[in-house]
Amino acid sequence: MIILETTTFTLIVDILKFIIPAIIVFSATYIMMRQFLEEDYKKKLLEIKEKNTGIITPVKLQAYERLTILLERIAPENMVMTLSKPKQTAAELKLIITYQITEEFNHNISQQIYISTQAWELIKVIREQVLQIIDISYKDLPENAKGTDLGKAIINELMNHKSHPTRAGIEFLKKEISLVM
Repeated sequence: MIILETTTFTLIVDILKFIIPAIIVFSATYIMMRQFLEEDYKKKLLEIKEKNTGIITPVKLQAYERLTILLERIAPENMVMTLSKPKQTAAELKLIITYQITEEFNHNISQQIYISTQAWELIKVIREQVLQIIDISYKDLPENAKGTDLGKAIINELMNHKSHPTRAGIEFLKKEISLVM
């Protein structure tokens, strides 16, 4: 029985002589391969980010350009100049201006994914301010007022504001784009 135990012990020691170095080699190889693969993954991720930056930056710039155009187009004085027609009633002009502001905004709504949340929220606030200026101007007019009367009232109401809403928005966009670039 002692011989059997010695033979078993010797067999276990011989097996361990092979298994322990194999485990050490396997562990070292595993750790090195894992580090290599992680570094390779990080390099590829960085390459993808750099490539995407080259693609997204022009798209972001275009979004800021489009939103600047939106703000210029919905500026109350520009709306009055562009949409006023002879023999137009104030109600007709108000309806056309309101419709045009909504259309311009809806046309550019997808640009929000390329700009900051603060910039998009500002664009929405400016749209509401412009609509409010139109509503306030219209509300004070007599029922039979002409489009030209509404145009004058809009310009007067705009002059009563501390700051011009669309110009302030454009300045904000300029500052933000300078931070992005």
